[in-house]
Amino acid sequence: MSMSQSHRLKNGESLECSIIDDPADPHVPELRALLGHKGDIWQYHIDEWVGVRVKRLETRFYVGFVGDEMVGNIMTVEHKGVGIMGHVFTPPQHRRKGICDALMVFHMDDFRSREGTVLYLNTGYESPPWHIYRRHGYQPLMARPGSMFWAPGEWDPRQLYEDVGRSQAGKLEWHHWPSMNIFTQMPFEQTVRNLTYGLHAVCPSEGQFLVIKRDADSERSNVQARVLETRDGHIAGLATLAPERRWGGAAATYVFDLFVHPEARQPGGELMDEFSWPDAHVLAYAAETDQTTIDVLAEHGFHPHSHIERFFTGGVGLVVMDRD
Repeated sequence: MSMSQSHRLKNGESLECSIIDDPADPHVPELRALLGHKGDIWQYHIDEWVGVRVKRLETRFYVGFVGDEMVGNIMTVEHKGVGIMGHVFTPPQHRRKGICDALMVFHMDDFRSREGTVLYLNTGYESPPWHIYRRHGYQPLMARPGSMFWAPGEWDPRQLYEDVGRSQAGKLEWHHWPSMNIFTQMPFEQTVRNLTYGLHAVCPSEGQFLVIKRDADSERSNVQARVLETRDGHIAGLATLAPERRWGGAAATYVFDLFVHPEARQPGGELMDEFSWPDAHVLAYAAETDQTTIDVLAEHGFHPHSHIERFFTGGVGLVVMDRD
């Protein structure tokens, strides 16, 4: 049975907290109305969850009621104890009552009781929400302080990749969402991580995952996405092949993006074998210091196209490669 809690709010009202984890729950329409302000890409996940098309990803909405009215929400998505926390929202007319604090306690108590490993979130550094999360135990990432994590026990993200040498290539699936957000924030040396979807250096990918997933699932987008997956189902590599988007649809060129854990057995080659290459010009980009990626691209039909010196901070150049 799902956990529930009661909290006395600052104004004396009673907040009843419960969990919605079933798309058939009768409170789902009210939940959707509460989160109706969320953008299209976030509604995409909720739509797919309601349609029972989200597989191998646990989705939970921690909601609070005052009487019969739903007055707050926190969502988590998880795979094997690794998750993302988000959609923290209280309607303006119910703020400053302590609802957010109560739901923070509620979702953390439940996650701890289920022996979860870690939750990540992304917010504005030093913003009011950042301070709320910090007060409840979420810690900022040193390399990206607007990103935060909370773990009931000891946590080192490198533990996700202990078997990275046994990773297998496959399609991007829903259960990859939490680990992709961690993978793109790992302090690897690769500067160019995914140009098409705006993943540069150390950065979160909570929203970009949804855009890539939606594009890859749409037959009209001509986007392919493949991952390297550990035995526990966590991402250790991401590759996408998509039409060049920066010219308003005028370019007849594709862009191939490749970002792989440096200790993978075949750093990128296994992923590249998964793609159906278009009868079109394809470009790929890499920092001049990322020799591993440059070599993998060369082994799979890419050739040097151009070299832009001092492109990145620190004087590192950008290598452009292409294939026809």
